[in-house]
Amino acid sequence: MDASRSRIRIVLALGVGVVLGWTSSFRAKPMQASSSDRAGECVLTTGPVLQQYDENTKAATPLDALYFLDYKGGRLLATVPSYRSDGVKTQLLDNFAERDLVADFKLDLDAGARPRFLMTTGSLGRFGAGWAPLFVFETTTGQVAVYRMQVGQSYGSNAPAQFELVELRRYTKPAARPARP
Repeated sequence: MDASRSRIRIVLALGVGVVLGWTSSFRAKPMQASSSDRAGECVLTTGPVLQQYDENTKAATPLDALYFLDYKGGRLLATVPSYRSDGVKTQLLDNFAERDLVADFKLDLDAGARPRFLMTTGSLGRFGAGWAPLFVFETTTGQVAVYRMQVGQSYGSNAPAQFELVELRRYTKPAARPARP
Protein backbone atom coordinates (compact mmCIF):
# COMPACT_ATOMS: atom_id res chain seq x y z
CA MET A 1 0.00 0.00 0.00
CA ASP A 2 2.90 2.36 0.81
CA ALA A 3 4.50 1.64 -2.59
CA SER A 4 1.35 2.56 -4.50
CA ARG A 5 0.97 5.86 -2.54
CA SER A 6 4.60 6.64 -3.26
CA ARG A 7 4.04 6.05 -6.99
CA ILE A 8 0.91 8.22 -6.98
CA ARG A 9 2.86 11.09 -5.38
CA ILE A 10 5.65 10.76 -7.94
CA VAL A 11 3.21 10.69 -10.87
CA LEU A 12 1.30 13.65 -9.41
CA ALA A 13 4.52 15.65 -8.90
CA LEU A 14 5.63 14.88 -12.47
CA GLY A 15 2.21 15.88 -13.82
CA VAL A 16 2.27 19.20 -11.95
CA GLY A 17 5.80 19.86 -13.24
CA VAL A 18 4.79 19.16 -16.83
CA VAL A 19 1.74 21.46 -16.56
CA LEU A 20 3.80 24.27 -14.98
CA GLY A 21 6.50 23.91 -17.63
CA TRP A 22 3.96 23.93 -20.42
CA THR A 23 2.12 27.03 -19.14
CA SER A 24 5.35 28.97 -18.56
CA SER A 25 6.19 28.66 -22.27
CA PHE A 26 3.18 30.89 -23.10
CA ARG A 27 4.49 33.99 -21.36
CA ALA A 28 4.00 37.32 -23.09
CA LYS A 29 6.96 38.76 -24.94
CA PRO A 30 8.83 41.49 -23.08
CA MET A 31 8.07 45.04 -24.18
CA GLN A 32 10.61 46.65 -26.49
CA ALA A 33 11.22 50.36 -26.68
CA SER A 34 12.75 52.38 -29.45
CA SER A 35 15.63 54.72 -28.92
CA SER A 36 14.86 58.42 -29.12
CA ASP A 37 16.31 61.80 -28.22
CA ARG A 38 15.43 65.49 -28.47
CA ALA A 39 17.62 68.57 -28.80
CA GLY A 40 16.10 72.03 -29.14
CA GLU A 41 13.67 71.82 -32.01
CA CYS A 42 14.79 68.46 -33.37
CA VAL A 43 13.68 64.93 -32.48
CA LEU A 44 15.43 61.67 -33.33
CA THR A 45 14.04 58.13 -33.02
CA THR A 46 14.49 54.65 -34.45
CA GLY A 47 12.17 51.76 -35.22
CA PRO A 48 12.14 48.43 -37.05
CA VAL A 49 11.10 48.33 -40.70
CA LEU A 50 11.87 44.74 -41.66
CA GLN A 51 12.76 41.36 -40.16
CA GLN A 52 15.37 39.46 -42.15
CA TYR A 53 16.29 35.83 -41.64
CA ASP A 54 20.03 35.29 -41.25
CA GLU A 55 21.05 31.89 -42.64
CA ASN A 56 24.33 31.91 -40.67
CA THR A 57 22.82 32.42 -37.23
CA LYS A 58 19.44 30.86 -38.05
CA ALA A 59 17.70 33.82 -36.43
CA ALA A 60 15.56 36.78 -37.46
CA THR A 61 17.39 40.11 -37.34
CA PRO A 62 15.55 43.43 -37.36
CA LEU A 63 16.44 46.22 -39.76
CA ASP A 64 15.80 49.66 -38.23
CA ALA A 65 15.02 53.04 -39.73
CA LEU A 66 16.44 56.28 -38.37
CA TYR A 67 13.90 59.16 -38.20
CA PHE A 68 14.80 62.84 -37.79
CA LEU A 69 12.14 65.53 -37.25
CA ASP A 70 13.08 69.20 -37.82
CA TYR A 71 10.51 71.63 -36.34
CA LYS A 72 11.76 74.79 -38.03
CA GLY A 73 11.84 73.27 -41.48
CA GLY A 74 8.66 71.24 -40.94
CA ARG A 75 10.52 68.23 -42.32
CA LEU A 76 10.62 64.57 -41.39
CA LEU A 77 13.65 62.67 -42.69
CA ALA A 78 14.20 58.91 -42.68
CA THR A 79 16.89 56.47 -43.75
CA VAL A 80 17.62 52.80 -43.25
CA PRO A 81 21.25 52.29 -42.20
CA SER A 82 22.97 49.41 -43.92
CA TYR A 83 26.59 48.29 -43.90
CA ARG A 84 28.42 48.68 -47.22
CA SER A 85 32.15 48.50 -47.76
CA ASP A 86 34.23 48.66 -50.92
CA GLY A 87 37.47 47.70 -49.17
CA VAL A 88 38.64 51.29 -48.65
CA LYS A 89 35.53 53.15 -47.60
CA THR A 90 32.72 52.04 -45.29
CA GLN A 91 29.26 53.55 -45.61
CA LEU A 92 26.38 53.07 -43.16
CA LEU A 93 23.92 55.80 -44.11
CA ASP A 94 22.07 55.88 -47.40
CA ASN A 95 20.09 58.77 -48.85
CA PHE A 96 17.40 60.29 -46.64
CA ALA A 97 13.76 60.16 -47.73
CA GLU A 98 11.79 63.28 -46.78
CA ARG A 99 8.21 64.15 -45.82
CA ASP A 100 6.89 67.73 -45.72
CA LEU A 101 4.99 67.90 -42.42
CA VAL A 102 3.48 71.30 -43.25
CA ALA A 103 1.84 69.76 -46.33
CA ASP A 104 0.95 66.43 -44.65
CA PHE A 105 -0.77 68.14 -41.68
CA LYS A 106 -2.15 70.99 -43.87
CA LEU A 107 -0.66 73.63 -41.57
CA ASP A 108 -0.97 77.38 -42.19
CA LEU A 109 2.29 78.76 -40.82
CA ASP A 110 1.40 82.40 -41.60
CA ALA A 111 -2.02 82.51 -39.88
CA GLY A 112 -1.83 79.56 -37.49
CA ALA A 113 -0.02 78.82 -34.28
CA ARG A 114 3.55 77.57 -34.37
CA PRO A 115 3.41 73.76 -34.77
CA ARG A 116 4.62 71.46 -31.98
CA PHE A 117 5.47 67.84 -32.77
CA LEU A 118 5.92 64.65 -30.78
CA MET A 119 7.20 61.46 -32.38
CA THR A 120 7.55 57.79 -31.41
CA THR A 121 7.44 54.34 -32.94
CA GLY A 122 5.01 51.65 -31.86
CA SER A 123 4.37 47.96 -32.29
CA LEU A 124 1.58 46.27 -34.21
CA GLY A 125 2.37 42.91 -32.62
CA ARG A 126 1.75 39.96 -34.88
CA PHE A 127 0.11 42.26 -37.46
CA GLY A 128 3.31 44.26 -37.97
CA ALA A 129 5.26 41.62 -39.90
CA GLY A 130 8.52 43.10 -38.62
CA TRP A 131 7.80 46.80 -39.11
CA ALA A 132 6.78 49.43 -36.58
CA PRO A 133 4.68 52.47 -37.48
CA LEU A 134 6.05 55.94 -36.80
CA PHE A 135 3.51 58.12 -34.97
CA VAL A 136 3.87 61.92 -35.33
CA PHE A 137 1.56 64.05 -33.18
CA GLU A 138 1.00 67.74 -33.94
CA THR A 139 -0.30 69.18 -30.67
CA THR A 140 -1.57 72.61 -31.77
CA THR A 141 -4.04 71.17 -34.30
CA GLY A 142 -4.76 67.91 -32.45
CA GLN A 143 -3.71 65.67 -35.34
CA VAL A 144 -1.71 62.46 -35.55
CA ALA A 145 -0.07 60.95 -38.62
CA VAL A 146 1.14 57.40 -39.07
CA TYR A 147 4.12 56.85 -41.36
CA ARG A 148 5.76 53.74 -42.74
CA MET A 149 9.30 53.35 -43.99
CA GLN A 150 9.05 50.47 -46.43
CA VAL A 151 12.00 48.55 -47.85
CA GLY A 152 12.03 45.45 -49.99
CA GLN A 153 13.37 42.07 -48.90
CA SER A 154 16.45 42.69 -51.05
CA TYR A 155 17.42 45.98 -49.43
CA GLY A 156 20.57 47.55 -50.79
CA SER A 157 21.92 50.59 -52.56
CA ASN A 158 19.85 49.88 -55.69
CA ALA A 159 16.54 49.50 -53.85
CA PRO A 160 15.28 52.91 -52.64
CA ALA A 161 13.10 52.88 -49.54
CA GLN A 162 9.61 54.36 -49.66
CA PHE A 163 8.48 56.73 -46.91
CA GLU A 164 4.71 56.89 -46.96
CA LEU A 165 1.91 58.54 -45.01
CA VAL A 166 -0.39 55.70 -43.94
CA GLU A 167 -3.03 57.63 -41.99
CA LEU A 168 -3.81 61.17 -40.82
CA ARG A 169 -6.58 61.95 -38.34
CA ARG A 170 -7.56 64.16 -35.42
CA TYR A 171 -7.13 62.87 -31.90
CA THR A 172 -8.71 65.92 -30.25
CA LYS A 173 -10.20 69.29 -31.08
CA PRO A 174 -7.64 71.88 -32.15
CA ALA A 175 -6.35 74.15 -29.40
CA ALA A 176 -7.68 77.70 -29.25
CA ARG A 177 -5.38 79.96 -31.23
CA PRO A 178 -4.07 83.03 -29.42
CA ALA A 179 -4.73 86.39 -31.06
CA ARG A 180 -1.75 87.77 -32.94
CA PRO A 181 -0.57 91.28 -32.00
